Amino acid sequence: MSFSYDEIREFMLAYFPSYAEKAQDPVLQPEMDRFYAPDISFDNGMNSREQWYRACLSHPAVVDVLTVERLCIDERNLFVSAMVTSRPTERETGKVLLEIGMNAFYRLKADEEGRLKIARIDVFLESDPRKAAQMFEIYAPKR
Repeated sequence: MSFSYDEIREFMLAYFPSYAEKAQDPVLQPEMDRFYAPDISFDNGMNSREQWYRACLSHPAVVDVLTVERLCIDERNLFVSAMVTSRPTERETGKVLLEIGMNAFYRLKADEEGRLKIARIDVFLESDPRKAAQMFEIYAPKR
């Protein structure tokens, strides 16, 4: 199955706002099945959509808002590179807790019905160790 540049671009540009609006909301999260393959894997060792969904809900006071700065799309290999700004934001107040740049690599595939899905995500944070430490602190499970 092949997809055009425009189909992949449209899919990815729909994904980023949906991630903030739906992936981190327990009621709306099932709508994200539109984007993620059931066997999605990540560079951090997660290897299923269910694991990813649990991680997305593990920080209920904070929503991760992503802004795409640039997309590079390789339609032949179903690969997307995205320069993204992540803004962890307090749900109650709307206060942005951090702004950090990321490069994210998305490996895509067609599902059994020929629909585009994200099969793998690799994320590389900007090189400021203070920002990375702050991000990990924001998303650390609260005891």
